[in-house]
Amino acid sequence: MADKKRVFIHIGAPKTGTTFLQRVLKQNSEAMAQAGVLYPKLRHEAHHTAVWALRKTFDDTDKGAAFANHWDRLVRQSRGWTGDTVVISSELFCFSRGPTLTKVLTAFGDAEVHVVYTARDLIRQVPAVWQEQVKNRQDMPYQDFLADVLGDSTSALSRLFWGGQNARAVLARWSKRLDHAHVHVVTAPPPGSPPGLLWERFASVVGLDAARYASDIPPANTSLSITAAESLRRYNARFAEDLPILEYRKIIRRQLDPAFAHTLRDSSKFPLTMAQRSRIHELSEQMVDGVRRGGYDVVGSLDDLAPAPRHGDDSTPGGGPDSLSDTQIMEALLDVVNYLLRRPG
Repeated sequence: MADKKRVFIHIGAPKTGTTFLQRVLKQNSEAMAQAGVLYPKLRHEAHHTAVWALRKTFDDTDKGAAFANHWDRLVRQSRGWTGDTVVISSELFCFSRGPTLTKVLTAFGDAEVHVVYTARDLIRQVPAVWQEQVKNRQDMPYQDFLADVLGDSTSALSRLFWGGQNARAVLARWSKRLDHAHVHVVTAPPPGSPPGLLWERFASVVGLDAARYASDIPPANTSLSITAAESLRRYNARFAEDLPILEYRKIIRRQLDPAFAHTLRDSSKFPLTMAQRSRIHELSEQMVDGVRRGGYDVVGSLDDLAPAPRHGDDSTPGGGPDSLSDTQIMEALLDVVNYLLRRPG
């Protein structure tokens, strides 16, 4: 056993393979425990409910009060673990600031606390986060979202985006009380990389032999096609507030995600103008430079965070979510309804 127990807190960022990693950790939790590594058991694969409890952001209308003790449960399991290592994971941690952040870092007694931040290039992140926000009742049109997060807006949505995706700022907050050698940046591999490479990188940080644990799990939290995302966004604009957020998310995960995957498949990329891509490159360079100067432990390569060059975008994008007509949306939703009516069970 190591001289001091280590607690690794995987703080995100959102849409960087976090759901995949959390499912692998959950699936292998018993085998990991035999190797001295605890992945605390709560209600779901990730530890989101512990963060909700920590922040007291649960809503009685969502039955969220049932999670009120989950932060205490997570800390109790972690402090009581007699093995070498504890791994905790929720991308919601990355938004923590001030007293909440301090409470996280000081919750584990004399254990050696490490922070793990997974990062992915912004060219993929910007559209991915818009989709994820749509799956959480957001109804802002795609081009409005781009203008918001790539401009000088201080809107709540822009602050939310950069609060998780600005690696330089997130790591600066979390590293103030830590040895920078205990702050780990795991870069998401570029497109075309072996599917298990992200898991291999993450496992190496927390002291696991990745090859000993199964990582070939079905995809979850998959990306939406352009048509699916825009159909859901327009639904949100009219009806989303009729459902509590947890109930809404359950319906998305269990019913609409499979329906969209079967009926509205489209591999088209979400469009970006050359000006938008140029701005993303500029912001990426600033972010990567800040991470490099931070002296953190980088697993992978910071080159992975450089947006891949792409040519041929016009000054005005076409074929994006905003260009879909009401008729196209109606036809798409009829396909979804047909799938749901014919689906067994």
